Amino acid sequence: MTATFQQRVRPLLLGGDRSLADLAVGTAAVAVAARYLAVLFVNAPGYGVPVAPGPLTVASTAVVAAAAVTVAVTDADPAAGVGLLFVGVFGLLSVVSSAVALPAAAAVVLGTATVAAVSGRRLDPVSAAASALLVAALSVGLASGVGGWTGLRPAASTAALLGVAATPAFAATDWRSLSTADWGAILGGVAAFAVVLAVGRAVPFVTGAVTLTGSGVVGTSLPVVALATAGAVTTASAASRTRRWTLLAGVALVAFAGVPASLPRALPFALGVAALTRGEGQP
Repeated sequence: MTATFQQRVRPLLLGGDRSLADLAVGTAAVAVAARYLAVLFVNAPGYGVPVAPGPLTVASTAVVAAAAVTVAVTDADPAAGVGLLFVGVFGLLSVVSSAVALPAAAAVVLGTATVAAVSGRRLDPVSAAASALLVAALSVGLASGVGGWTGLRPAASTAALLGVAATPAFAATDWRSLSTADWGAILGGVAAFAVVLAVGRAVPFVTGAVTLTGSGVVGTSLPVVALATAGAVTTASAASRTRRWTLLAGVALVAFAGVPASLPRALPFALGVAALTRGEGQP
C-alpha cells in the first residue's frame, strides 16, 4: 500500500524532482539546529528565548517528519522510498499521539535500515561501515529511551557520537587520492578536536551541561565528544567547499539531533542517515 501511495503522489511533486527533496532536507536541518540552540539558551544562566523549547520541539519534529515524507515520494528507488515513508508517517503520528511511540520507534529503525541497505549497494566499504554504525546507534538509542532499556544509554551515547565522528567517510570522493579540499577539511576537524578537548578539560562542568542538555549525551568520555565534533566539522567543511548541500544538511541533522533516545531526536537522526547515504557521490 505504501509503495502504491508513493507512485501516486510522486508525479504531484514536480515529477519527483530531486531539488524539492533537497529543499525539504535543508529546511529540516535548519529546524533541528534552531531547536538545539533554543534548548541550550533556555538552560544557560542569564539567557532566554521567545519560544519555549517544548512547542519548538514539536514543530521541528513535524517539519522533519514532513521532510522525510517528501524525500520518500520523490526518491527514485521504491524500496528506499517506502523505508523513508515509514519514518515520516510514523513520525507525524508520534507528534499527534504518544500512544504510538513504540511502533513509531520500530518503524523508524526498520525504515532507516531499509534506506541504508538499499544505499549500501553503491557505497564504498568505508561509507557502508559508517552507515551501519549510524543505524546501530539509532537502534540502540531508541531501545535505551523509547524501549525502556535505560542501561543502554551510555552505549547509545557513545555509538551516536562515534557515528557522527564517522561521517567524513561520506565526504571524501576518493580516499586513495585526497584533494586539497579534503585535506583542508581534515585539518579543520583536527583543530576542532583539539579545541573541544582543551575546553572540556578547562571547564568540565560547562562541557558536560552542554552535551547533556543539547545532545542528550550520558556516560561518554570527553575524547569521544571531541571525535564527534571533529567528524562533524570535517564533513561540514568538505561539503561546503564542494557545494554538496545535501551532505551538509545530513551531517547537520545527525549532529544537532544528538543521541536518538527519543523520537524527536531519532527522526532527524534517521533523516540525516538517509541524506548522507542518499547523497554519496553526488554533487
